[in-house]
Amino acid sequence: MEFTGTLLNAAVVAAVGVILGWLGKGRFEAIERRFEAIDRRFEAIDRRFDAQDQRIDRLEQRLEQRMDAFQSSLDAMRSDLTQVALAVGVRPRATNA
Repeated sequence: MEFTGTLLNAAVVAAVGVILGWLGKGRFEAIERRFEAIDRRFEAIDRRFDAQDQRIDRLEQRLEQRMDAFQSSLDAMRSDLTQVALAVGVRPRATNA
């Protein structure tokens, strides 16, 4: 009789273990799918940030080119004004050195 009780207890424990394992497996798969979905979202966000970084880099290059062109134009204007002043006969100013 004692052997039958032990065998019954073992069968119940095994059955409960199988049921819990089956239920747990489904939960872990659901959690894994959620993590994969979150990973895909983060990858999409990362791609968007990369695109914004590239856009900012292009804008920075354009701004630098425009500033260089503006500086060249300003230097040429300053040179032209100096030539006009010398042609008119304006004396150079005293420096604060």
